[in-house]
Amino acid sequence: MKMSTIRLTASAITLAIGLLALTGFVAPAMAQDDQPRPVAYTTAPKLVIAKIRSGDADVYDVRGKVTFTVTAANSDDTIAGTLNYTIPDDARQKISQLTGRPLNTIKSTLTQPGVVANFQKGTGAPLIHLEISPFDSDVNGAKLRFNRIVVDINGRQGGPTIRKYTNEEIEVLFTVWTRQINNGRQARGVIARLNRAINGEADQ
Repeated sequence: MKMSTIRLTASAITLAIGLLALTGFVAPAMAQDDQPRPVAYTTAPKLVIAKIRSGDADVYDVRGKVTFTVTAANSDDTIAGTLNYTIPDDARQKISQLTGRPLNTIKSTLTQPGVVANFQKGTGAPLIHLEISPFDSDVNGAKLRFNRIVVDINGRQGGPTIRKYTNEEIEVLFTVWTRQINNGRQARGVIARLNRAINGEADQ
């Protein structure tokens, strides 16, 4: 084979590889799924009824949806996170009436950081239940009372298709964590891996 033909063939192979990379057909070793990056795992929205309070009395039911974003796994088998609660327009109008503030100044979402959730006793796959204790929060000068809140995490079994630093890995780790708790075992390794996934840190 002539040298010019060899050069042409090599160039064609290089061009083909480049086109494959551009169109997304890359080799598994080049995939970015397992690269360290923070995972902000948030539970699915769930209807929660809160109470607007005036003095010591409940004066209005608020029917909003809550989500819980996991920020840390704790060594005492609790989960820290940020709670977000949507406040519907009728509740915002009630808050405006109670506080005397213009409706357009009443926020439509309550964000409560530093919330701690516990695993519901005996919980596990297929649906893992986390409990948040009752608390009060201020919404533009009005008191909003939350009773016990339960949010859910989908249970998931591990497998070769589960990539690190994904929501799916978080669900696998929570499933293993509940299994360890229910069997009376410590879960230090699972907790450590969860925190690395949440923070986007590489394994040691």
